Amino acid sequence: MQVPEAFWKSFGEALAPALKETSSLSGMGATEGGVLSVEDVFTRFSAAMEEESPACMRLNPWKRAPLPILDGAVQVPWCDEGWRLSARPVYTLHPLFHAGAYYVQDASSMFVGAVLRKILRLPDIRQRAAERPLRVLDLCAAPGGKTTDAAASLRKVFGDHFELLANEINPRRAAILKDNVEIWGDPQVSVCCQSPGHLGRRRACFDIILIDAPCSGEGMFRKEPQALGQWSLKKVEECAALQRSILDDIAPALAPGGYLIYSTCTYNRQENEGSAAHLLESGNFEAIDLKSLMAGETAAARNDGQTLLFSPLNSARTDTPSAPVPLTTADTPSAPVPPTADTPAASCSGTAFPQACGVRLIPGLVHGEGQFCALFRDSKNFSPSVMAPRASETLLRAESPAASPDSPTSYTLDRSRWPNMAVDKQTALNFLHGDSLILPDAPKGLLLLTYKDIPLGFVKNIGARCNNLHPKSRRIKMDVKQ
Repeated sequence: MQVPEAFWKSFGEALAPALKETSSLSGMGATEGGVLSVEDVFTRFSAAMEEESPACMRLNPWKRAPLPILDGAVQVPWCDEGWRLSARPVYTLHPLFHAGAYYVQDASSMFVGAVLRKILRLPDIRQRAAERPLRVLDLCAAPGGKTTDAAASLRKVFGDHFELLANEINPRRAAILKDNVEIWGDPQVSVCCQSPGHLGRRRACFDIILIDAPCSGEGMFRKEPQALGQWSLKKVEECAALQRSILDDIAPALAPGGYLIYSTCTYNRQENEGSAAHLLESGNFEAIDLKSLMAGETAAARNDGQTLLFSPLNSARTDTPSAPVPLTTADTPSAPVPPTADTPAASCSGTAFPQACGVRLIPGLVHGEGQFCALFRDSKNFSPSVMAPRASETLLRAESPAASPDSPTSYTLDRSRWPNMAVDKQTALNFLHGDSLILPDAPKGLLLLTYKDIPLGFVKNIGARCNNLHPKSRRIKMDVKQ
């Protein structure tokens, strides 16, 4: 793969501080010959670019079913529901893929969900959820990987006591997002198509905001070769400017003391540390140290032969180190305690953290594509009185849930309202293809088809045949004959 010389220079500038920071972790960033160098990463990255991208998927914990494609799979270290497959299947010919039993997602992309899961266990987040449903915004959500991951994590912790708004500014991509969210099936997720500025007018509305920002796509060079052809330093600058505009527009929508997860699928410092510095310069945010917060995931990755690179976040363009805010999670009682008036933010429990760090995942060092992630907290103190009940009541009224109660893929579907008809794989594929079915033993009228006890969709049996009610936009285009 031919990569522009300008990319290698930019890549090396991003790696140098990350390798220095990562080498301070015991056993991290080291090779048999010593500390991992920029040249070592270049070599591993170049080799990975010539290999096929790993096939990965994330299970839907609310739609359990036997999945033979998991035979020989390896669990993603930072995601209990994530798996790296032994071979790449033809997902289109798997009925349970269309039923929302799993979502095809790169392993590196799942790391954002791992950060969210840490946040959901923080005492201040638990306090908010005790007052009213937790409110989360996925700002740049299409095609839906991080949204469905967030929905599963929120439901595991809070049940129905949350509201997740998935937004996509591009109407075409928003339609894809809505389809994927409906197939996943969580009724607490709504989809909208708005600009960051419009959503930013919902002041102090969201407890957590996820921003997987549009970027130059350096982390997708292997998976999407067109990203390499479109790359240039000018595009990097344009993306960095767009990201900072998005951050400025949406920042007012974060509640006092709320959390903002910022991620990209690119490597360069302009779009990552540069955009982080822009956010910190406002004086309204504090950086959270992911090197400390994600220590367990880092160790699990190392045990799987993978290396996460942590890089310092700077509070200004002058590269002033940003003091991290230490956190305590409900499931890690030995974690550092939050700072008090007598305890500086950069030090807690006798352990000093010189600066807050974001994290990079790079092909060749991890079994996935490229990803950057950083975490911030609104510096204002949380107060339940600030959160007016009106905000909660009106949050999602304008956007209907993507998975309505009558959707065949919804968790809340009352299956007892219709006769359920179990079908084999070939019949399931014929249905998903949009074919008319003949079910001679089925009663007349509306039928709910299931495959391995997971609902697929509806048909109307008129006797001689069944009218196929599967949405045309979701029908399989390829030949489904097995």
